[in-house]
Amino acid sequence: KGNASYLAFTATPKNTTLEKFGTKQADGSYIPFHLYSMKQAIEEGFILDVLSNYTTYKSYYEITKSIEDNPLFETAKAQKKLRSFVEKNPSTIATKVEIMLDHFINNVVKTKKLKGKAKGMVVTANIETAIAYHQAIVKKLDELGNPFKAIIAFSGKKEVKGIEYTEDGINGFASKDISDKFDSDEYRLLVVANKFLTGFDQPKLCAMYVDKKLQGVLAVQALSRLNRSAPKYGKKTEDLFVLDFFNKVEDIKAS
Repeated sequence: KGNASYLAFTATPKNTTLEKFGTKQADGSYIPFHLYSMKQAIEEGFILDVLSNYTTYKSYYEITKSIEDNPLFETAKAQKKLRSFVEKNPSTIATKVEIMLDHFINNVVKTKKLKGKAKGMVVTANIETAIAYHQAIVKKLDELGNPFKAIIAFSGKKEVKGIEYTEDGINGFASKDISDKFDSDEYRLLVVANKFLTGFDQPKLCAMYVDKKLQGVLAVQALSRLNRSAPKYGKKTEDLFVLDFFNKVEDIKAS
């Protein structure tokens, strides 16, 4: 019946993949027989450089504070608010949600990034935290008159304080519809723990708010949710923004 050739490309070069398909070296290590690097893909415009606007919460606070303290800059209310957030308690979810939404609404939504289609992702430590984040975001958006909606994504069921939660129950629609719903203009934020951190392709994503340990392949995979180019929305590297409450810049760069 003839021969069949199977070709596969991976964007997650784990050791097991290298050992199976790579070329063995004299010292016992393996190298890929072919490599199309992120650096090359960025240079050729297929993906965007997600680290260009990677900011830790501490540096975001310092930058905003220095702008506020500089009389040459016109002070936005948002910057004054930031200081009070920090002095309140930066570790609470409600406070971090205020900071995230403050940034997302003022810098992404109101500036009509990606022709007004830009979306964001909130990356949390686990399902329980994702539920708490989603609840806090919904509450805050409600206070703001619901300018847009947020979706939560997680697998299976989760019991928190005696209440059983599912995606369908919280979102009000079936799990299989999350990608389609998130693509609509009505929904702008997606709250996740692990689900959708790998393989999820949504070119309108340009902002990410991280409150989870990211290292190694997971760090690359998670941040790469933002790297899809989207010429029809005029998406540029400058449109990308990562605000990280958890990781250190050097750890993410190393990953």
